[in-house]
Amino acid sequence: METWFWILGWILSILTIAGNGFTVLLVGSQSRLRTKTNALIVSLAVADFCVGAFAVPSLFVCHIRGGCNWPQPYASWVDFIRWLFVYASKMNLCSLALYRYMAVVKPLKYVTFMTARRVTQLTYFSWLIALGYVIFSVIMVLNLTFSSYIMVLSVCSTVLEIFFSCMLIFCFISMVTVVYKQTRSSAILAKQLRFNHRGLTFQKYDKSAVVMLAAVVGFALVCSAISMRCDFLEFFVKHPTQHSTPCKSDFAYKIPMLVLNSAINPLAYAFFKGDIKRALKGK
Repeated sequence: METWFWILGWILSILTIAGNGFTVLLVGSQSRLRTKTNALIVSLAVADFCVGAFAVPSLFVCHIRGGCNWPQPYASWVDFIRWLFVYASKMNLCSLALYRYMAVVKPLKYVTFMTARRVTQLTYFSWLIALGYVIFSVIMVLNLTFSSYIMVLSVCSTVLEIFFSCMLIFCFISMVTVVYKQTRSSAILAKQLRFNHRGLTFQKYDKSAVVMLAAVVGFALVCSAISMRCDFLEFFVKHPTQHSTPCKSDFAYKIPMLVLNSAINPLAYAFFKGDIKRALKGK
C-alpha cells in the first residue's frame, strides 16, 4: 500500500472512532436521549465505531506482519472482521431507514408496530445478518477452492448490496414524497391564510434534514456501487488467484470510502436529529 493510503486511512479512522464514540457516550449519558430511534442510532454508531477501529488498523497490522494476501497469516481474518462490521453498519442503516419510513409514511401503523421490543428485534436482526454472512464466508473458505469461493462470495455479497440499496432507495423516496406533499399542502394553506389575513408571516419549511439524509443515503449507495463493481469483476474473471483479484486495484479507495461512510453518520445526527442537536447545544 502507498503511504498516502495509510495517512488518509488513519485520519478517517480516528475521525470515525471519535464521532461515533461521542454519539454513543452522548446518548448513554442523558436519559432523555434514550428513545427507540436513538437505540437504533446507537447500534449503528457502535457498528461504525468498529469499522473505524478495525478496518484500517487491522490492515496495517497485517501489512507489517508480512502482507495482506491470503497465504499470509491473519489475511483472511482481517477480511472477515472488516466484513462483519461493514455489513452490520449497512444493516443497521437499513433498520434505521425502515424505522423512519414507518414513522413518516405509515404513522398510524408506526404507533402499534414499532414497539420497543420490535426495535430490539431489528437491532439483533441487523447484527445477525452480518454475523451470518461472516460465518458463511468462513465455511466456504474452508470447503471450496479459492476461485469457487470468490464466485460464491461475489454472488452473496451482490445480493446483500442490492437488498441494502433497494431498501434505502425505497424508504428515502417514500419519505421525500410524503414530505413534499405535506410541504405543498402547508404552502397552499399558508397562501390562503395570508390572503385572508394580511401581515401574517409563516416559517418556511426547513429542508436541511432532507438534504443531510440524502447525503448519507447517497454516499452509502456510492459505497455499495463500488462493492458491487468488485463483485461483478471477481465473478466474471474465470481464475482469480490468491495473490491477485480483479478488484485489487480498487482496494486503495474502497477501504477509505467505507471508513468515510461511517464517519459521515455522526455529522448527520448532529445536523438533522432534533434531540441530539438540542443536547449538543446544552438545551
